[in-house]
Amino acid sequence: MKTKFHLIWEEETCLQVPEHFYRETVFNEYISLYVAYKVGPLTVVLSGPKGSGKTTLLRKLMLEWANGNLWRDRFAFVFFFSVYELNGVAETSLAELVSRDWPASEEVLEDVFAQPVKILFIMDGFEELKFDLEQQTDLCSDWRQRKPTQVILSSLLQKAMLPECSLLLGYGKTSIGKYCSFLENPTYLRLKGFSEQQRKLYFSYFFGEKKDALRALSFVRAIPSLFALCENPLISWLLCTCMKWQQERGEQLHVIFENTTSLHAFFLTGAFRVGRENCPPLQNRAQMKSLCTLAAEGIWTQTYVFSQADLRRHGVSESDMVMWLDVRFLRPRGDGFVFNHTPLQEFCAALFYFLGQPGDQLNPAIGSIAQLVTATMGQLQSRLYRMGIFLFGICSGRITGMLGKWFGMLLSEEIKPKISQCLQRLSKGEPGEVVNFQNLSSALFEIQEREFVAQVMDFFEEIFIYIDSLENLAMSSFCLKSSRNVKKLHLCVDDDFPGDLGAIPDHSKKLAYWRDLCSVFSTSKKFELLDMDNCKLDDASLTILWKALAHPTCKIQALAFNFMSNFGNGVDFSTKMLLHPHLKYLNLYRTNVSSIGVRYLCEMLKKPKCNLEVLMLGKCDIKEDHCDDIASVLVCNSKLKCLSLVENPLNNTGVMILCKGLKRPECVLESLILNCCCLTSVSCDYFSKALLCNRALSLLDLGSNMLEDTGVATLCEVLKHQNCTLKELWLVGCYLTADCCKDIVATLICNESLKTLKLGSNEIQDAGVRQLCEALRHPNFRLQRLGLEMCQLTTACVEDLASALITCKSLKGLNLDGIMLDHDGVVKLCEALTHVDCVLELLGLDKTAYGKESWQLLSAAEERKPDLTIQHEPWAAEENKMKGVAL
Repeated sequence: MKTKFHLIWEEETCLQVPEHFYRETVFNEYISLYVAYKVGPLTVVLSGPKGSGKTTLLRKLMLEWANGNLWRDRFAFVFFFSVYELNGVAETSLAELVSRDWPASEEVLEDVFAQPVKILFIMDGFEELKFDLEQQTDLCSDWRQRKPTQVILSSLLQKAMLPECSLLLGYGKTSIGKYCSFLENPTYLRLKGFSEQQRKLYFSYFFGEKKDALRALSFVRAIPSLFALCENPLISWLLCTCMKWQQERGEQLHVIFENTTSLHAFFLTGAFRVGRENCPPLQNRAQMKSLCTLAAEGIWTQTYVFSQADLRRHGVSESDMVMWLDVRFLRPRGDGFVFNHTPLQEFCAALFYFLGQPGDQLNPAIGSIAQLVTATMGQLQSRLYRMGIFLFGICSGRITGMLGKWFGMLLSEEIKPKISQCLQRLSKGEPGEVVNFQNLSSALFEIQEREFVAQVMDFFEEIFIYIDSLENLAMSSFCLKSSRNVKKLHLCVDDDFPGDLGAIPDHSKKLAYWRDLCSVFSTSKKFELLDMDNCKLDDASLTILWKALAHPTCKIQALAFNFMSNFGNGVDFSTKMLLHPHLKYLNLYRTNVSSIGVRYLCEMLKKPKCNLEVLMLGKCDIKEDHCDDIASVLVCNSKLKCLSLVENPLNNTGVMILCKGLKRPECVLESLILNCCCLTSVSCDYFSKALLCNRALSLLDLGSNMLEDTGVATLCEVLKHQNCTLKELWLVGCYLTADCCKDIVATLICNESLKTLKLGSNEIQDAGVRQLCEALRHPNFRLQRLGLEMCQLTTACVEDLASALITCKSLKGLNLDGIMLDHDGVVKLCEALTHVDCVLELLGLDKTAYGKESWQLLSAAEERKPDLTIQHEPWAAEENKMKGVAL
């Protein structure tokens, strides 16, 4: 191991700086890893973007252990796997993997694996892994057994094999999204890149001569955004290499910098100036095309190490290879060659699409532009993501102009329409094809052409954005500014736009980008809905938001601020927004609204100019002393139709006050949602009186309150009255038993208004269902939807249910989720469902919870009755929407 990793370190690690400097840059991570593994078996994930130095650090750790400088008393054996090197291995065992580097006998391996607590596996290269690992049930525990390679790796990651060993895993953006769920209690360590001081030292060591280093450093520091990017070691290397070439030619320092694509293009043209300055463009194009074809085939086939035969097959000559090695595009890897950094290969792979000529033979291993764009826009960043971003970036007129001087005209004007057509198709949301706006904004930000960005953004009417960094905010605002057709914007802003809020320039940038993003509310003529979920905004950002939403040209109709930690005092929002002429819907679920804010909100709601129809105040810590203000709104506001106060401690006293408002003839409220509001059966007395007076209320949700059978008996009395016009009553989880069913049956037989009754999550049991079936069979029964999910039902009640379903002519929906049926029970139920007289259209049942035979019977019932749908949790979306839990 010592010999191998010394060789790797000397030949393949492109530091170009003294080793003591490298030690300083990773000192904190080194100490963290040393301490982490002292406690016992552990899984550590070392994460960071491409070019941040994960591979270099993992190799260095392996070498330090081999030299006896690290974990000497902790690990007796450390094994290093570059997992992408297993792309071509279909089947293996852990013993074989270990023997690739350490050809020990099985007896020796037996001794090694007998003490797994002394073993550490270091694994790198998950981003380039050809096959996907899966959380499988058939994992392998035997280190001798041969299995498909993905099973062996999955078994190690999930600790099915050698559970007492330790793991150190290098994950990039793609693999951290894919494989972290596999891991058992992982510890995360993120590579932070170069600090400002380390960037200065890097320049000093890279250039050697003090005056050259100072000149380069001064030039880069004059471009703050470029200097900030140099925290990534790869960007520092690219930039310093280009500037060193310029200094060697005696030129003024200059750089073409808009984004990472421009830096790679600048590096490429700099390399050609060093290696082929006097060659004509067509000759350069042929040489470049050979390398780009190699790169593209490699990315699509997940090949990163190339033999000399591979290079020859793609037309890379001996002289070409010497040049690419000299300018550090390629470097040796054992008997083969690799691109100096994976992003260089990805850039060349994207450039491949621009260098084609009429009559070129198609390479079946290389995907089309449409395939590449589709993969780039996927929900998870795929292995093709960076290549796709470079494709967009090279389309920029400035980039094609720069590269065109060396390679002749690029095909950008042919490629841009293909990209546009693909994005237009993806915007329609075909099954399996979803656009991740974070990926789209990254791609459009690379191209930096307003006209093209506006054309693409016009395809999208609904956009979902997650912002977790200043970079994401900048890219999202850049794209949204050009959006003229967006109707619905779903936004999550994490952590006050992460960054150093103490740094005034950074904070000013954040506010400027945020102002740009908010401008879409007034510039898009179709904009109607803003959904902000779990957003963390400071006061300055809130001020900008309220001002943008209150703009005269903003046509906002629906606003949702869920889980918002800072809502200000609520006064600014109420003043600016509640009198907005177009606003009809407001949801503040679990948003921190102060007592003053609630009071002021109610004052604004009573104004004649307020047009709000739906108000959701779930889990806003509204107590009984707020109910006077809310009750006055019910009386004064002639437009409010729906009010949700779920998960607030209103208590019976608060309900008593609300019911005073409900009883007033001026109240026009149609839906009142009071799920989980600390109510008891006492509150049912107040509702009974209110329901006799109120002719407007059609839906009342009292779920998750301790109403018990006595409370329901009180409600049933008023439901029998002809003046009660309630259409929906939700009593899910109200501590009811079978004893309440006799009152419910009597009500359902004489009530003609009630259409929906939800009794789920109560102890109704089989005895209660038998009583309810009497009502279903009665000719006066008018109920259309009945919820009996999670009511402790068994096969014993199916016979009564089956006969009732055949007899009943009004029931269209029945929720039986959670019912425990044996196969005979399923047979009886299906016979009823498929009976010619059964009118049921929706049955709540989880088919996947049953065995194969029962599942087939239920599916066959759906096929025989085209109007019948069997669905798990059939009303969950509707209920969450009414409660304000989901928009």
